[in-house]
Amino acid sequence: MASSTLSPYKNNSTTQVFTLTQTGPELTSYKVSGRDLSCPYVIDVQRKLAKSGATANDHIVLRVARTERNTTTSKLATCQVLVDISIPKDTSVLTATTQKEILSVVSSILNESTAMEATTVAITALIEGRDL
Repeated sequence: MASSTLSPYKNNSTTQVFTLTQTGPELTSYKVSGRDLSCPYVIDVQRKLAKSGATANDHIVLRVARTERNTTTSKLATCQVLVDISIPKDTSVLTATTQKEILSVVSSILNESTAMEATTVAITALIEGRDL
């Protein structure tokens, strides 16, 4: 069952509360409450699961998106990050431990906490379209 709220860190000391707005077998959505409908701040978790026993991969797509309105032009701008997590049904080689390790590497690259100060450089490089 999906949590009724998520409170991920938005920097190394402050969290942002997202409230569950939709849940189902293929999609769970969270939004920051109190924002204009045309300017949502959302987290979506979309699941594309392969049939049991299949040799294909399950895909879990994590989407975080925020839309803001330019106060001068009234035009909307959206920033979003999509993470496609592909998990093989055959876990005999790529075990759950290995899968968690891979997700930890990605998390570390995107982590901007004070314990990972060098990672701030990685985040800036990604935002600016440069290599890590």
